[in-house]
Amino acid sequence: MLKKEIQKNKAELAIHILISFVIGVYPLLLFEFNIGSFRIQHLILVICALGVLLYCFLLIRSGEWSLHFCRNRLGFAIAVLTLYVFIKMIYKIIITNEKNLVSYEYEMTILALSALFFLIISKPELKVYYFDILCYSALVVFALLLMKYFCGDGADAVAAVLMKDKEGIASYTILVCIVGLWQYLKCKDRLRSFFYIGVLVIGFLVLFVNQNRVSIWIMTMVFLAIPIIYRPTAELVKKDMQMLFVFLFMLCNMSLLTNYTKLLLVDIHYDLEQSVYLELLAAIGGVFFFKYWDRIPEGVDLKRLVMRRMRRGYQFLLKLIGIILIGILLGGSCWSSLPDSFGMTAVKGFAISLVNEVYQGKSAFYLCFEQFGVIGSLLILNVCAFLITEVRRNYRLDKPATGMLTLVASVFFIQLLFWKVSISTLPVYWVFTVLAVSYKEEKEKVSISKIKFE
Repeated sequence: MLKKEIQKNKAELAIHILISFVIGVYPLLLFEFNIGSFRIQHLILVICALGVLLYCFLLIRSGEWSLHFCRNRLGFAIAVLTLYVFIKMIYKIIITNEKNLVSYEYEMTILALSALFFLIISKPELKVYYFDILCYSALVVFALLLMKYFCGDGADAVAAVLMKDKEGIASYTILVCIVGLWQYLKCKDRLRSFFYIGVLVIGFLVLFVNQNRVSIWIMTMVFLAIPIIYRPTAELVKKDMQMLFVFLFMLCNMSLLTNYTKLLLVDIHYDLEQSVYLELLAAIGGVFFFKYWDRIPEGVDLKRLVMRRMRRGYQFLLKLIGIILIGILLGGSCWSSLPDSFGMTAVKGFAISLVNEVYQGKSAFYLCFEQFGVIGSLLILNVCAFLITEVRRNYRLDKPATGMLTLVASVFFIQLLFWKVSISTLPVYWVFTVLAVSYKEEKEKVSISKIKFE
C-alpha cells in the first residue's frame, strides 16, 4: 500500500515539475534556434509534455495512475482535435520531399497542449508556488526587455523570439501583472507585498514602453473586473485602487518620459494632450471613489466589509469601457474625418491609433483557418466554446483562486480576438485555463458584517 502511494506521488510530482517548468523555465527559452523547419521551443515543449504523459501511461497498468479520458464534452472535443492533428501530421510527412518542405510547428503545439490537458485533469491541483515561480521568472524577462529599451541591442541574441513579437510581449506582461496583482491582493506579509508591487511597477513600465494599446485597454479592464470576480471586501477594493492609481499615474507621465527625455532608445510616442485628458478622467473618478469611501465608519474591519453597491458601480464601468472599445473599432477609418476641434483631436488620435493597431494584427482565429483549414478550425472553435462553458461553470464568488484562474482564462480568450498568442506564453495561459476548468477549490468561509451607512 505504501509503495503504491509512493508511485502515485511520483506521477503527481512529475506533473507538478512539468507545470513548474512550463510556467517558470519555458518562457525564458527566447533564443532563436531552428531545427529543420521548426523552432527549438516547439520541440522542447513536445518532448517534455509527451515524455511526462508517456511516463504516467506506464503507471496505468499497475493502477498507480489513471487517465481521465473523455469524461465530458470538452475532453472528447480535445481528443478528436488531437486525432485530426495527428492524421494531418502523418499526411504532411507522406507528401514531404526535399523540394517541398513543410512546417509542423502548429501541429506539434496542439499535441503538446493536449498532453498537458490530460495530465492536468487527471489530478487538478493548484500550488501556490506556481504564481511565485511566474513572478520570479518574469523579472528575468523584464530585465532583458528593459535592457533593450534603455541600453540598446544588448539582449537581442538572448531574447530574439520575444523582441520580434510586440503582441507576445504584451500578452506575457498582462499575464504577469494579473498574477502579481492577485498575489498582492491576497498577501498579508508587508515585505512580500513590496516585492509584488515591484513586479507590478516593472510590468507596467514594460507594458507602456511596448505601447500596445489593446493590452493597455485590457489591463485597465482587469482592474475594474477584480471587485466583480472576487468578493469585493473593502480591503481588496483599496489595494486594487492603489495599483490602479499607480498604473494610471505611470501611463499619464509616459508622455513626459518620451517627449522630454532621451532615456528610451526605442521609437514610441505618447501624446501630451491625451495624457492631460486622461489625468482629468482619473481625477474625476477619484472624486467619486473617495466620496463613497469616506462614508465607511471609522474602526470598521475592512476585511469583513463587503461593498456590494461599489461592485455594481464597477460592473457599470466595465460594461461602459467594453462598449466604448467596440464603438471605436466599429468606427473604423471614419474617425479620421472628425474635425480638429477642442478635445476632439485627442479622441481622434487615440481612436485612429487603436483601430490601425487592431486591423494590422492577425487574430488567432484567422491563423486557425490559415493553418488547419475549415475542419480543423471548427474543431478548435468547438474546443474554445466548451472551455468557456466549463470555466463559467466552475467559477464561484467564494472561490478566490478559481476566480483568478477565470480572470486569466477570460483575458486569454479576449486576446485570441486581436492577436496570435506567442509560443512562449501560450503554454502558460493554457495551464491556467485548464486549471480554471478542472480545479476543485474548497469554498471560502467568511464572516461578513452588515453596516448601515448614514
